[in-house]
Amino acid sequence: MMNSGPFLLIIGPLLGGLTAVLLQRWARLTAVSGAVASGALWLALRLSSGSQWPLFGVSFVLTDEGRALFQGLLLLLGLLFVLALRWPPGRHALPACLAAVSPLAAMVMVRPLTLGALFLVLAAVLLAVGAANGAAVAAANGAAGVRSAMAAWRYLMMALLALPMLLLVGWLADAPGALPLGAARVLAVASIILVGGFPFMLWVRPTARQAGPLLRPFLFGGAPLVVMAFLFSWLQVRPDWQADPGFQTWLRWSGLMTAVLGGLLAATAADWDDLLVSLLLLDVGAGLLVLLLPGALGWQTAVSIHVGRAAGLLLAGVGRLGVWRRPLAVGLMAYGCLTLLGLPLTLGFNGRWALLAGLPGQNGGGVAVGLLLLAQAAGLWGVAHWAWRIGRSADSSAP
Repeated sequence: MMNSGPFLLIIGPLLGGLTAVLLQRWARLTAVSGAVASGALWLALRLSSGSQWPLFGVSFVLTDEGRALFQGLLLLLGLLFVLALRWPPGRHALPACLAAVSPLAAMVMVRPLTLGALFLVLAAVLLAVGAANGAAVAAANGAAGVRSAMAAWRYLMMALLALPMLLLVGWLADAPGALPLGAARVLAVASIILVGGFPFMLWVRPTARQAGPLLRPFLFGGAPLVVMAFLFSWLQVRPDWQADPGFQTWLRWSGLMTAVLGGLLAATAADWDDLLVSLLLLDVGAGLLVLLLPGALGWQTAVSIHVGRAAGLLLAGVGRLGVWRRPLAVGLMAYGCLTLLGLPLTLGFNGRWALLAGLPGQNGGGVAVGLLLLAQAAGLWGVAHWAWRIGRSADSSAP
């Protein structure tokens, strides 16, 4: 059992997060313990051979794709803990994220899949705790801290809203004629809520703005990729749901409206933080469209998009934490924004190109590609306008 991948993923992160919390009086020691725990879990998972763990009548199954997914997630957390030695995001922020890996892993591995919805809520609680703690540290004053904490708990509210829908999907999978709406369309609504698509995207920008630079890569890059793995698991069991006209239409227009809204907000952004979270919203809309792509193509595109998103947020955040107007800091911030846009020569290009190449094969794919490119053009205008303001500010301050 100790050599079982599911056992390590469910027990290990909880113990690592708890250890880091117990050391919260010493910020550096907390960061070191979190980095060591993440690295040790990565190594143990790599060396483990077991792929199943029966427990209380249910089974936890770790596939090869799941093993690679959580190895990457642990590497990301280890890097964030190392960066926390220089820029502490809060006493509970990263330990809560590490502990959240346990219910996230259980959500993907548990069979039957319906039980995964319960683990999703547990993960959302821990992620909300981490985001709220990071927001409180990042807040400039008490009032802002209260608003920041409220923004961080919105994701938990969305998870609670999606819970009965996911349970309903599991029931409809066994009784397909029980509801005229159909399981595929219920799953589409649950997906829109969980990913943050229109009209349920109101939590994305406030939470991202207040969470802090070191939490964004995990909250909006790593953890959402696990949620996508959970959604793709449903589509793998019932591939016919993906062909449902309602499923395709609702996801397509929700993703496109989210992306276009993000692009327009980026084009009119008042400051850099507003620009970054607007570009994130654009990328969230693009990520939702990945659920329209079939089979392995859809999952591989989802991985590329979320890895690029995490990298873009990380680079932009490190640049933001640096000294303002230093060339390297500004360069990192600009490259992070361009990565979120998925432009060529950035880490986000592979995922965005795969999405743009795969959409024309779907119903309404031509319109989807056109609107997505329009959203990216608006986002690029916002980045160019921000760069122009930085250059003008530098010129005015020159002797």
